Amino acid sequence: MNLGSLNLALKMIKEEYKLSDSQILILSRRLMADDREFERMWNLFKNRRTGNTDTFSELLKDLLS
Repeated sequence: MNLGSLNLALKMIKEEYKLSDSQILILSRRLMADDREFERMWNLFKNRRTGNTDTFSELLKDLLS
């Protein structure tokens, strides 16, 4: 995993979903632990809009729980 990609992803997610610093910390630890989960999450984030439905928000809830 490229740390630049991870930082970009976290910054974009934080801005888009108005996450707190503690939520970003949880998310970053989880994504740094598993490259495949990061790649899956990043692809879902980039393709999150299908019409009026945000397909990424459910994954984000799961990652933060």
